[in-house]
Amino acid sequence: MSAGTVLARPTSLVLVSSAASGHRAVSSPARKVTVGVLVAGIVLAAALAIGDVWVVRAGVALAIATAVTGVVLAWREATIDRRAAARRDLEIARAQGLELSRERRSNISVVNSLEARNNAIATRVDDLTTEIRTLRAEIATLRKVKGELVQDIAERDVDLMALRNELLKAQQELRKLVGDEAEVFAMPRRGALKAHSAESEWATLPTAEELWSDGDHPTVVDMKALVYPTPEQEQRRHA
Repeated sequence: MSAGTVLARPTSLVLVSSAASGHRAVSSPARKVTVGVLVAGIVLAAALAIGDVWVVRAGVALAIATAVTGVVLAWREATIDRRAAARRDLEIARAQGLELSRERRSNISVVNSLEARNNAIATRVDDLTTEIRTLRAEIATLRKVKGELVQDIAERDVDLMALRNELLKAQQELRKLVGDEAEVFAMPRRGALKAHSAESEWATLPTAEELWSDGDHPTVVDMKALVYPTPEQEQRRHA
């Protein structure tokens, strides 16, 4: 904006200088005519003043006419100057008006841009303010939840310590009940149990003399059934 104003000033000066030069070009012939009339009238009046009465009167009349003519020419020149000055002022005013109009349009566009940017910034600020409020509410909620969780963990730690103490007390009571001189029973191994059961099964088998002395002469004997009886036979035997 300031640059536009600075650029407008030389333009106005150029217009003024051109109008002044035109005014001088227009007013120079009128001045020459006025000066010529005045000089001629003075010279003639001075020449006529030497003669008789009528000649002197004619010189006076010529001087008056010359003066009137000079006044008329001067008035005309002043009128021309006023009109030229008026035209010059009008041109300057028009140029300044155009420059002010351009500057006003430029200022309006700049103001509109700044206003749009200001509105965008205000909208962004409102959005950020709303987001900050939401985040603060969430932070407050999370802090509350954190406090509750910390309190819950502390309570659970207390309960866990109490349970550990109870477990230690129970273990101590169990040790007191069992005592250091508790009987220890050796558990039989699986292989020994199998060998003992096999020996007992072989001991229960009949001999060949017993089988042939009964009058029943078997030709086939199921050794698997004799060695490993079925669960029903085992239950009957124990019964």
